[in-house]
Amino acid sequence: MAIKSKGKTKARPAPKGPRHGPVPVPKPFAQRRWVQLTALFIVGILAMMVFVWATNGLRRERANTKAASDLASRQQALSQWKAILEPQITTVGQLKGDIPPTVATDVTAALTALASKKTTTTKVAALDSSANELGKAADAINKFDLAGTITEKGFDVAAASALTASKVEIVEALRLYQQAAELAALAVGSDKYLGSRLAEHGQAISVSAATLLQSGWIKYASTLKLSLLSAGGSPSVGTGLSGGGG
Repeated sequence: MAIKSKGKTKARPAPKGPRHGPVPVPKPFAQRRWVQLTALFIVGILAMMVFVWATNGLRRERANTKAASDLASRQQALSQWKAILEPQITTVGQLKGDIPPTVATDVTAALTALASKKTTTTKVAALDSSANELGKAADAINKFDLAGTITEKGFDVAAASALTASKVEIVEALRLYQQAAELAALAVGSDKYLGSRLAEHGQAISVSAATLLQSGWIKYASTLKLSLLSAGGSPSVGTGLSGGGG
């Protein structure tokens, strides 16, 4: 039996590795979509912050400009009122700055003496003159158009109300002091009993006058302070009104 020759075994080729497709080149970091969106978001936030800062700055500037303008307007209006009120007070009394002035001290002194049935050195003519001066001061102050002067001048409701109320109270106080002076003049020319009764009535009126004057002056001085002004500078000597009723 013949033996077949196997011959030479054919070598198998080595297996080939997997084929690689083209490798995409990664985008630069700055060109990536999420990076761009994040950057846009941050830029938007910064732009908004700058806008808000600029807007607030403009508002502050406008507010400061308006405040300065309002202050100047208030000071101008108050100076006009001050130029009327304070000189009139000095004709019948003595200014003491923010402290309520003293007015008609000759009247209150005479009333105190007469109410105690004591003799007063104050003459009827002097008391009549004081009454006349008090009446003239009240009229001059009352004639001034304070409401028109302060309208649209930067005053808020509280300040405007305080000013107008102070005018009413000061005018009424001077008129009450005028009545007290007239009663004092009558008391001087009367017997001691009647004179003391008239003087007591005059004292009661002067107490009411002092209360009104104090209230009105405090409102006036406080409103001036809010506008960086002050009431009556150095005291000016007049006939003098005691802030108290004696």
